[in-house]
Amino acid sequence: MTCPYCDLAEPDQVGWVHADEHWLVNQGPAATTMAGGLRVTSRRHFTDFAEMTSAEAATFGILLHRLDAALRAVTDAERVHLVSTRDRVPHFHAWLYPRPAAHPLRGTAFLDAPQSGDPAAALRTARAVRDRLGAEGVVDIGRGAG
Repeated sequence: MTCPYCDLAEPDQVGWVHADEHWLVNQGPAATTMAGGLRVTSRRHFTDFAEMTSAEAATFGILLHRLDAALRAVTDAERVHLVSTRDRVPHFHAWLYPRPAAHPLRGTAFLDAPQSGDPAAALRTARAVRDRLGAEGVVDIGRGAG
């Protein structure tokens, strides 16, 4: 069986929100993900946190720090939730979901609620996050950097 995340193609429209030697970040599908819902996928095939190399572990934390700040800035999120189950696709990936302060649900109730978004809003948000990351002066490297 082949892994669908081992050979990810450049995402449509906005491209990668972030791409470096260890990680690829893109907006999730608007049909099932709110604007600003980002998937962080490892370039190397592994499944669990314990299988990360030291470099992957170090850069994952830094990347989450940057993405959290960028999502809060462009979406006015009160919280950015991190979810990573890896049950359906056994390749390391994590999702970031920005929760607005005005949203009536909190915690797992927010995460369990059906999600969808406007494709145009998702595109604008992904571009804004990518632009914000670029404004930090960090140059993305590797395949698919966009």
